[in-house]
Amino acid sequence: MLDIRHSVQKYIDWVIRLGRLRFSLLGIAVLAVFALCVQILLSIFVTGQIYWMDIIRSISFGLISAPFVIYFFNVIVEKLERSRQRLHESNQELSETLKLLEKEITEKNKAQLALQQKADFLRSFIDASPDLVFSRSESGKFLECNRAMELLTGKSESELQGLTIQQTFPADIAKYIQGTDKAVLENNIGMTYEQWFKYPNGKVACFEIRKVPYYDQINQQHCLLGFGRDITEHKRYQETIEKASRDKSTLMTTISHELRTPLNGIIGLSRILLDSQLNEKQRNYLHTINVSAVSLGHIFSDIIDLEKLDSRRIQLYKKETDVLRLLSDIENFATFMANQKNLYFKLEYDDNLPNFLMLDSARVSQILWNLINNAVKFTTVGGLTLRFSRLDQHTYSFALTDTGVGIPANEQKKIFAMYYQVRSGNQKALGSGIGLSISKRIAKLMNGNLTVSSAPNKGSTFTFTFKAEEVVKLPPIVTIPELQHLFILLVEDIEINVIVARSILEKLGYHVDVAMTGKDAIKMCEEKQYDLVLLDIHLPDMTGFEIAEYLHQQYEQEKYDYLPPLVALTANVVSNKQDYFKHGMDDVLQKPLSLEALNQCLLHLFNLQPQPIAEPTFTETELPTKSKDSEVWQKLDIVMLNELANILGKKTIQNNLNLFASMMPNYLQELSAQYQAYLTDPQHKQSLCEIAHKMKGAASSVGLKQLQEISKHIQDGNEADWEEHLAERIELLQQWQQHTDCLQRWLDQKY
Repeated sequence: MLDIRHSVQKYIDWVIRLGRLRFSLLGIAVLAVFALCVQILLSIFVTGQIYWMDIIRSISFGLISAPFVIYFFNVIVEKLERSRQRLHESNQELSETLKLLEKEITEKNKAQLALQQKADFLRSFIDASPDLVFSRSESGKFLECNRAMELLTGKSESELQGLTIQQTFPADIAKYIQGTDKAVLENNIGMTYEQWFKYPNGKVACFEIRKVPYYDQINQQHCLLGFGRDITEHKRYQETIEKASRDKSTLMTTISHELRTPLNGIIGLSRILLDSQLNEKQRNYLHTINVSAVSLGHIFSDIIDLEKLDSRRIQLYKKETDVLRLLSDIENFATFMANQKNLYFKLEYDDNLPNFLMLDSARVSQILWNLINNAVKFTTVGGLTLRFSRLDQHTYSFALTDTGVGIPANEQKKIFAMYYQVRSGNQKALGSGIGLSISKRIAKLMNGNLTVSSAPNKGSTFTFTFKAEEVVKLPPIVTIPELQHLFILLVEDIEINVIVARSILEKLGYHVDVAMTGKDAIKMCEEKQYDLVLLDIHLPDMTGFEIAEYLHQQYEQEKYDYLPPLVALTANVVSNKQDYFKHGMDDVLQKPLSLEALNQCLLHLFNLQPQPIAEPTFTETELPTKSKDSEVWQKLDIVMLNELANILGKKTIQNNLNLFASMMPNYLQELSAQYQAYLTDPQHKQSLCEIAHKMKGAASSVGLKQLQEISKHIQDGNEADWEEHLAERIELLQQWQQHTDCLQRWLDQKY
C-alpha cells in the first residue's frame, strides 16, 4: 500500500514537472501507440487480418478527443496535488500551532502552579508574622486577616468575615477605630497611630497601627488595608528610658538646688561685705570669693543646659530686647571680671545698629559670659575688646579679642568638643570643658555660629554670630492734645501699681477713677460713662476677662448706650494679642505702664495721627555711666525709671519706693506662709503663684527689674524647673532691701 502510494506520488510529481503541454503531447503519443497496438492485436485476434483503414479511422478519432481528456486529467491532477500540498502545509501549521498551544498550556500550568505556590507562601508568611494584617470594607466589615489577628480577637478568619468593628472590639476601642477608618477612607491617605488591645486570655498589648486605602477592582469597592506591630516592649523600654531621664533631671535639679542655695548665700554675703569698710587685702579676698562663686553658678547653668541639650529640651525665648541696655549689662559684668586681674575691657560697636532686636538676651549673655570668662582666665597682661557689628540685615556678631596666651592651630577645633579642657603652660586643665561646647550649640540654635582664630602668644578672637529681627519702634509721644480731657477707669488691686499708673495718667492730663475689685468696676461703669477702661487681668473677686464679657453682654442687651474701649493690663509677656481680643479686649498693655505703649494704644483706639518728637539715635546715646557698685544696673530697669523720672519727678518715685518698702514685709510673710503650706499640701500652689504675681506687679511699678524677674519665675508655676528653684527664689526675695538700696542710690545720683 505504501509502495502504490509512493509510486502514485512519484507519478504525480513527474506529471507536474513535465507541465501540461509536454505531458499532453507525450500522452497523445503514448495513447496513439497504445491504441495502434491494441487495434492491430484485436484485428488479428478477431478477424485474422489487419484492416488499416479502420485502424487509422479509430486512431484518428482517438487523437482528436485525447488532447481534451489528457488536458482535463492533467488539470485535475495538478489541482489535486496543489490541494494536497496546501492540506499538507495546513497540517504542518496546525501541528506547529498545537505544539505552541501545548507549550503555552504547559507554561500557564507552571505559572499558575508557581502563583499558587507564591500565594500559599505569602499566606504562610503573613500567618507566621507576629504583626497584625487585616482588611475591611468601606462599611467596616472584615474581609481578610492573618493568624495574629485571629489570636487577638479570639475568632477565626471565617468567623471574622462579615463582622463589623462594633461586633469585634469593645465599644470604646471600636469607636476610635471606626473614626480612624473613616478618616483614612474619606481623605484617601494613610494613617499611623498607637492602640492598646486586650487578648482573650487577658494579656494587654500596645500596637502601632498603620492603615492605608486601596480599591478592590474585582468587587469594585473602596477598602482599607491595615497592619499592626506589637510595640509593647518598646513602650516599656521607652517608659524605662523616660523614667531614667526624669530621674536624671531630678538628680540634676536636686544637685543644682542643693548647691545653688549655699552658693547664693556666698554671692550675696560677699557682695554685702564688699560694700563695707575693708582693707585692700580683705577686699581682694572677697572679690576672689565673689567671682569664684559666680563662676561656679555659671558652671551649674552650663550643666543644666547640657542636660537639656542631651534631651533636646533647650528652647529660645525671644523677646524685644533693648540693644543699648544689653550692651550696658555686658560691659558691666565684663569690666567687673576683667578688673579682678587688672585687665582692661573695651566695648566697641558699629554706628548702624538698631535700637531693638527680637532675641533671647539671656542666651546671648550666657555665651558672652563664657567667652569673657575664658578670655580673662587665659589672659595675664593687657585686656579684652568686644566689638558688636551688623553683618547684614538680619545677622549680627560679637567679636571678643584678648591678649592672652593664644590657642595652637591643632587645638582650635578641639576646644568646642564636649569636656575638652585647655591646658595653659604647665598648669593643670582649667574649666569644666562644657562651656564652649554648649555656647556653640546655642549659637547654632540662634541660626549662627561660634568660631575662633588664634595663634600662640598672640591672643585669640572668638566670633559669635546670630540672626535676629530688628524691632522698629516709633518715637515716643509726650502728649496727645485731642485726648486732654479723657476720662479713664483704672481697675487694679495692687496699691503701688495704682499709684504709679494713676500718677502717669494724671500727669498726661487725663481724669482717672480707680476700682480695686471687679464688682466696683462694674458698678462704676453703670453709674458713669468713661472714655477708656484699663482692666487688670487678675483681681480678688473676678478676672478682667469676666468684666469685659459682662460689659459686652450689657451693651448687646442695650442696657448701655456706649461701650468704652476695654484695654487689658497684664504683667505677663504678650506673645499673641488675639488671645485677648477673643475675650472682648480692644487692646492690651503690659505693666508697668509704658508711656510710649500707652500713647500708641490711644492713637490706635481713637484713630488719631501721631505727633512724634525726635528721639536720639543709637550712636548719640551714651552708655549709662557705670556706678562704683555695678550691680545697680542689673537690679534696676533704668530705661523705665528714666521715663518715670521725666514724667513724675524724684518725689513721686521716692514716695512709690517708700510704699513698696512698707508693703514687702507683708507680701513676704504671706508668701512664706503659703510656701510652708505648699510643702505639706500641693493645692496651695495656686495661692503661692498669685502672691508672687502681686509682688511682680509691685516690683515692676517701681523699676526693680531683678525682683520682678524673680517673682515672675515664682508666679509661672508651669515652668519645668519651677519647684527646683522655688526655695532659692523665695530666699532671693528675702534680700529685697538690697534692691531698694540700689534704687535709692540711683535716685541720689540722678538728683
